[in-house]
Amino acid sequence: MNLRAILTSLTFRFMLRYVLVLSLAVFLVMALIYGAFTYSYFQELQDAVVDELDTVSLIYSGQGQPGVEQYIADRGRDAEARQFQYLLVDAEYQRVAGTLEAWPEYRELGEGWIAFGLTLTGFDEGGREELLGRPLNLPQGGYLLAALRYNQVIESARLVFITLLRTMIATVFLGVIGGFFAAANTLRRIDSVNEGIDDIVHGDLSQRIPLGDSVGNVRRLIENFNSMLDQTESLMHGVRTVSDNIAHDLRTPLTHIRNNLTRLKQTLPADSGEDVQAIIDECDDILSTFNALLRIAQLEAGNRISTFSRVDLEELVQDVVELYEPLAQEKTVTVACSGGEGVSWDGDRDLIFQMLANLLDNAVKYTPPGGRVEVRLAANDSGQPRISVADSGPGIPETDRENVFQRFFRLESSRKQPGSGLGLSLVKAVVALHRGTIQLLDNGPGLRVEVSLG
Repeated sequence: MNLRAILTSLTFRFMLRYVLVLSLAVFLVMALIYGAFTYSYFQELQDAVVDELDTVSLIYSGQGQPGVEQYIADRGRDAEARQFQYLLVDAEYQRVAGTLEAWPEYRELGEGWIAFGLTLTGFDEGGREELLGRPLNLPQGGYLLAALRYNQVIESARLVFITLLRTMIATVFLGVIGGFFAAANTLRRIDSVNEGIDDIVHGDLSQRIPLGDSVGNVRRLIENFNSMLDQTESLMHGVRTVSDNIAHDLRTPLTHIRNNLTRLKQTLPADSGEDVQAIIDECDDILSTFNALLRIAQLEAGNRISTFSRVDLEELVQDVVELYEPLAQEKTVTVACSGGEGVSWDGDRDLIFQMLANLLDNAVKYTPPGGRVEVRLAANDSGQPRISVADSGPGIPETDRENVFQRFFRLESSRKQPGSGLGLSLVKAVVALHRGTIQLLDNGPGLRVEVSLG
């Protein structure tokens, strides 16, 4: 299965978007939860610092410096209280007492709060600590600073962020893997359905879409499609039966009429024989039209696929060109053939010959005297043949280029030319049988018909 097809499939892209949106939503929810937790944590820190400031300030007011030093020493023996740092300074910011050696360099956080970093020893394992503090002006002069370490919240933030990031990456990775296999499984089913539809489109109405392991709505869709095919095959069988009856009931009597007219002509005078010949020619036109319709119906039903074999297209194109060279010389139209060395393809030789004959017949018929018709044969990088027939005639208006493939459709400018309007319909049926494409392009002047066999 094509990796590019899986990665660009609707299922994979949907799964990828779903996983990304889900991961982002989870990340945002967790971030909001963490934000609320952090806010609550800092509120508790601030409340603790304010309480500590009130306590130390009260002790300093009543007992002075010795009382503060004793309080700090007592707090140092309490493991929970050891998270606090203190500094008592005079009006010139000279240290009086506390665990800090000097007034720190700090960042203002607003509303009287400051933050600063400090390298500590003797507390826990030591190292760089981040502290949240609040200074207080003392009535006796000087300042009191109480600060509380908040490294825990920073570590928690880092841990939560890393956890969220890893979880998000793992979720996306697993989602991509799951989406890849889900898309591959979906494409496998779609390819199976498309293969069946492709065979059906090219005329094998006996084919049905395999149910396989399909369940749910997909299984119901395939069952409904197969039911529709049953009805279509029944209708097509009815059409073919009618066609066979027409072939038996009309073509044979027409042939008998023509043969009888031929014998009658031989017994009539020359002037009367011309009238009978005109009737015979009309019968030939009717039989030719009737045979073309039956052949198109057979091609659209895919009845000639079993006759496919390797066809030397270079030789076949040369044969068709040689067949129409005398007709082109009568009109003083130049027919040129180029390319196609070693090009071959699996197909029905007779039908491809008929297709090219119809295209070349139209090109010669509608090219004015002194014009030119070019036939080119080439192959693309995949080896698929491409045949181009270009003329210097009046061309076909762009608005009518799809209509000319309809049965019996003829341009107003071509109604004076002999024909039934079935030539290009037969060409398109042959191209469709060979799973190819046909395009009508402007040749400036004239028309260029490009046929690619698939």
